[in-house]
Amino acid sequence: MMNRRNGGHYPPNLLILASLVMSVIIGICVLNFYYFHEVDQSLFLQTHRDLKQENDKALNYIESMMQTKFEWLELFAVYCDLPDGSGNEQWWEQVQDYEKEDSRFGVADASGTLYYGNRETQDISSRDYFKKALDGEKNVSGLLKAGFQGQDSVVLAVPIIREGTVKGVACLELSADKLKQYLSDTDLSRYGANMIFKKDGEILISCTACENEISLFEMLKTRKLGQGQTFSEMEAGIKAGQSGYITYYENDYRRLLYYQPMGINDWFMGTFVETEGYENTFLQIKALSAKFIAGSTFLLVCGVVLTLLIFHTRKKEEKRLQKDYLTGVYTRETAKKLVEHGLKAGGKNRFYACMFLDIDDFKKINDTFGHHKGDLVLVQAGQILNACTRQEDVIVRFGGDEFCIWLYGMRGRKQPEAIAQRIINAFHISGKVHASIGITLIEEEETEYDAILKRADQALYQAKGKGKNQYAVYN
Repeated sequence: MMNRRNGGHYPPNLLILASLVMSVIIGICVLNFYYFHEVDQSLFLQTHRDLKQENDKALNYIESMMQTKFEWLELFAVYCDLPDGSGNEQWWEQVQDYEKEDSRFGVADASGTLYYGNRETQDISSRDYFKKALDGEKNVSGLLKAGFQGQDSVVLAVPIIREGTVKGVACLELSADKLKQYLSDTDLSRYGANMIFKKDGEILISCTACENEISLFEMLKTRKLGQGQTFSEMEAGIKAGQSGYITYYENDYRRLLYYQPMGINDWFMGTFVETEGYENTFLQIKALSAKFIAGSTFLLVCGVVLTLLIFHTRKKEEKRLQKDYLTGVYTRETAKKLVEHGLKAGGKNRFYACMFLDIDDFKKINDTFGHHKGDLVLVQAGQILNACTRQEDVIVRFGGDEFCIWLYGMRGRKQPEAIAQRIINAFHISGKVHASIGITLIEEEETEYDAILKRADQALYQAKGKGKNQYAVYN
């Protein structure tokens, strides 16, 4: 006698599935060889992407910093007193607050006399940034050599306008070291470095990769460039305001430089990276690939053993997948396959009765006590039906609070009624819920699954109509 609750026949496509698993493992090995050949190029492209991302981040950081400082200067220029050299202007205290080692703030009158917070003055009338500001243009100066306490510096200048006329200039001076600090504050600084240079190659803000160099162009002329690259092409591209990459070698190490215009004067942002770290990564991946190939071969051998284990464990797994997750009985789809197969069998090896069960007033339980309580009732119903039937009978959760029981093997005509009463008594003993059951007998030659279910469902409605908590046999 078949024990339906512990599994059924083997599916015919199991061997096909096992073959597919083997094919996948072999495919992994083949693709791994191809992957190994592509890895070097992929890593090099990733280096380019990382480098550009780092350069963009540094550029955005500088732009954001300057924009913030320009906004502050513009606000100051709107409300400040015009400088008259008296020392009584209201902005002196603010000017003094900006007297730092790496920055200072000053206000210039229309003649070009610039007043600093330490009461010092400077004539900036010949400076280009002052002249541009007098023309009403906020601007950033070029690099001022040793202009700030012996340090190179740049000046942000904003015109002070009264009644449509420029009456003075508000200036914020930042040391080159301060800008260098801003450029170093990025995620990839441990791999490379950021710098600023002019269109003619003059280095404004240096970094570790070009320390003590005056011109980027002069530096690269002494280096070996990457295959297919020429210095003249790079120089022409930069003078045309184009971004690009250049590869060069220094002390046998490959370096990569990405550059792009900053949109400030004729400045370019450049980012260096030493590709040694990426090449080491490539070697690591190469070693891992070799290990992966060996592992894939091992898995291929293990696949044969795994196939045998699949046959051994399939029944248990199939049972878990075919059961309703809440009640532990068969799902509707799985039960239909089992029952239709059983209906086609002859003799005693077939189903002889079908029962349709519905938990009385289940909706009221959900509405009153909540769905968690309703789930507990369904779990208990599954346990009762399993206890009151045999292993070869098929119990189904048909939907919601409805269950179907297919009785297997030739028995007396009264046997289904005895089982139904046993189930009703078990629900009654539980003291929590009751159930109604509809019963229909199955003729020896009958094979129509849906027609049998329909009769059992009609019998269930008869039981409900008689007052619930009882069974009825289809007549």
